[in-house]
Amino acid sequence: MNKTRARPVSPTRQALLGGALSAALGLTGAVGLGALPQADAASMRPVQSAAMLHARRLADQSRPQHEVAFNPAAFDPFVGEYELSPSVFFHIFRRGDHYFAQLTGQPPVREYPESPTKFFATVVAAQISFVIDAHGRVTGLVLHQGGYLRSAPRVSRQVAARAAAALARRIRHNIPNPGTAAAVRAQIRSFERTGHALYAGMAPALAAAARTEAAQAAPLFHSLGALRSLRHDKVLDSGADDYVATFAHGQLEVIIAPLSAHGKVQGLFFHPLP
Repeated sequence: MNKTRARPVSPTRQALLGGALSAALGLTGAVGLGALPQADAASMRPVQSAAMLHARRLADQSRPQHEVAFNPAAFDPFVGEYELSPSVFFHIFRRGDHYFAQLTGQPPVREYPESPTKFFATVVAAQISFVIDAHGRVTGLVLHQGGYLRSAPRVSRQVAARAAAALARRIRHNIPNPGTAAAVRAQIRSFERTGHALYAGMAPALAAAARTEAAQAAPLFHSLGALRSLRHDKVLDSGADDYVATFAHGQLEVIIAPLSAHGKVQGLFFHPLP
């Protein structure tokens, strides 16, 4: 068996399947998030080290994976629900000898065994590995994507069902996640005042991604002028909130993932509107 991740995929489908993974990981969107603040050499070392680690992980996650022989019944202990964030869950299941991972608001993605506990997708450069404790119990999974690792503890079906019901209610009544409006305003204020994101308000993965991206956002916010209003437009199927920010000279669509338990921004995407 020698299946490799060489299967082409359209940009639209890649965005559909990879977008929620990226948002869950806290990756930024096409516009990017800010420049590095001024710093001396000592303070830059952690950033450089983080960038090197990110590059090594990204290279490992992007390399061709090869499918190995695997007993379908050995997948059954992995079947279940895993919480990636308060409103984003992995549903892991199998159909015969085919294995699937499905994120909240996304279609199922077929996974292929790379080892007895690690599986890879072919439609996006991402892998999942399962965590097994000393007693042989599967306690969680780790998402490997975009140069980052993201843990998702295993939860009961009831916990996932309650979260799905809460998300359905939010979508039906267009209720934003608590704190997301204030977090968007804080990030925009930081761009306006300093030219870069408010890193302290971000989860570590998002802050690292924001620092390693080019300074694309600073000129954008400079051209937009002052923020005039922020309107919540809708709740996405993934649980993220879609806002429209109106500035003196233009508008941005701002998509923000649910905040972490500590109130940190986990995913942020800016898109200029015509």
